[in-house]
Amino acid sequence: MYHSTQISFPIIDYEQVVYCQPPHYRNIIPYTHWEGGPNMSISEDKRVEEMNYFELIAWLGIGSSHPGGFPATQQNLDLVQVKLEDYVLDAGCGSGLTACHLAKTVGCKIVGVDINSQMIEKARLRAEREGVSHLVEFSVSDVYDLPFNDNHFDLIIAESITVFLDKLKVYREFYRVLKPEGRVADLEMAVLKELPTNVRRQMEECFGFGTNPLSFEEWLNTLAQAGFQDLDIKNPQPLRNNGNVIINELKKDWLLVKDLTNKIKRQPFLLPRLQKNAGFMKRNRSYFGFGLIYGRKPTPITPKKLRFKDWVRQVLFWRKHTQ
Repeated sequence: MYHSTQISFPIIDYEQVVYCQPPHYRNIIPYTHWEGGPNMSISEDKRVEEMNYFELIAWLGIGSSHPGGFPATQQNLDLVQVKLEDYVLDAGCGSGLTACHLAKTVGCKIVGVDINSQMIEKARLRAEREGVSHLVEFSVSDVYDLPFNDNHFDLIIAESITVFLDKLKVYREFYRVLKPEGRVADLEMAVLKELPTNVRRQMEECFGFGTNPLSFEEWLNTLAQAGFQDLDIKNPQPLRNNGNVIINELKKDWLLVKDLTNKIKRQPFLLPRLQKNAGFMKRNRSYFGFGLIYGRKPTPITPKKLRFKDWVRQVLFWRKHTQ
């Protein structure tokens, strides 16, 4: 989750149910500005109905709840073709599932950042258990103000975080920390047709005020405004009822299922809350799709230095034609 714990904007699939934020949370500002700040931790005594969307995701330990689930992650990493020598930033790393998978399969070095300290703790535990802690580093950081120098990374990956945030501000910060010729690959939700007012209102009730998926064209325009080139939407798809596929993948995520049964027993409102969100997506699935928002940071063009002879010629030419 980064600002949003790697949230599946519409889909957190477990038993094909999804969480919906109750009405009294509809005015919560997403991301860094929620009460508790960037190092927010969640008390085990806190009731599900008192948790905002981000707290719930962190509490459940969701690691691959973005659109398309972990299968989409694997497809997108294949498309991006990450190399061993790449230095990668996973922005909104959540519980570290994508970062650790990339470390195991490619062997490159990765930094994962997330706004939620609980998710960072889970990510570090995952890296240790999966034997990749020498390749992956996790820290609590704000994607609006990344603690890295300019021109630092070869690739930035993100999964369902930008939809909740100031998109241009996020992409400009990504642009800053990428090396020239570095790439951004951001898996995000998109709207396929205009959302009716009531559907948009329900969406904000589910996922927080300010949730704003763009059309694919608008996503690319925002990336271009930040300075990126070679823009593309890779692997665009409509949102399908693919819950079973995602559930099968999530069941392999031991961090997610480790104590979920006990949490459901302790929190009787958990399943109804998840089911309410599932109902929203089932009714409105045709409005949404998703894809990998992709771009490249160009190498700055350095002006040629004029040799002395060329400079003299230019001066003489200018004087001749201005007299």
